[in-house]
Amino acid sequence: MDWASYQRNQPLIMKKAILLFSSFCFSFLAYSQDGNFHLDQVYKVNKNGTIDLRSSDAKVFIVGSNRSDVHIKIDRKITTKGMVWGGKEFSVEVEETNGDIVIRERESGGTVSVVGYYREEYRIDIEAPMDMSLEIKGDDGDYFIKNINGAIALDMDDADAELVGCKGDRFKFSVDDGDIKMDQARGRLEVRADDGDVEIRNAAFTFIDADLDDGDFIVETSLADNGEYNVKAEDGYVAIKITNGGGEFYIRHDDGRVITEGDFDKVERSEDRTRLKINNGTAKVTIRVDDGRVRLTK
Repeated sequence: MDWASYQRNQPLIMKKAILLFSSFCFSFLAYSQDGNFHLDQVYKVNKNGTIDLRSSDAKVFIVGSNRSDVHIKIDRKITTKGMVWGGKEFSVEVEETNGDIVIRERESGGTVSVVGYYREEYRIDIEAPMDMSLEIKGDDGDYFIKNINGAIALDMDDADAELVGCKGDRFKFSVDDGDIKMDQARGRLEVRADDGDVEIRNAAFTFIDADLDDGDFIVETSLADNGEYNVKAEDGYVAIKITNGGGEFYIRHDDGRVITEGDFDKVERSEDRTRLKINNGTAKVTIRVDDGRVRLTK
């Protein structure tokens, strides 16, 4: 193209460039809608079945009631202002399987880069029969569970959970950088926590197996005859309040301290070992701390 032709066609070239740029910007903004998802559905279940949930970055509310089915409501909204590069398609699949419910997130696409403002609002509400069990794997979210009386297993990374009015007898928690609180419990408790705190009130455990690294373990429970209670804490605080029953306490400690409040009989005390007894029960409580503290209260 000679110079004269270029000057004649310059407006057309600029128009094409503007259209191309506009199309490019539109493709950026279109991706900002890809993450939105909404579901409001009722599913058939066995009232003694299991809800198997995998979620990330969600606020999750699970409530047990007298209903015979499961109502699931999911709302995820992405709000952006500015320019967005890339995009992800997001969805949640719910499957009825032999009386159980399986909930899985599905996400595809590349990474998303934003120049400007990005906000994600993601909430999952589940109302289920109160005798159902839960298996939850969560990443970076919050979980509120109320009136669920089946077995509860939580595997959480950078997430917190609060359990209220849950009357089951099997609890299994795995926590990495998160906290768990319960207002009542009974039966068996298994805990694995790394930089996480566990606090349980008004419990009647017959078995505890807890292993914590840099976290607090605070439990208020009765002791069952022939019950076994094992707690290991690397660098944390172990506080057990005995509401009823009795037994023997075997405590190994390196640089830790042991504090008692109540009618504990001291059977043995050395630099790294403390043995105590309370009442005439036959429970066996074994506690091992490295650089931590132990407080026992009756």
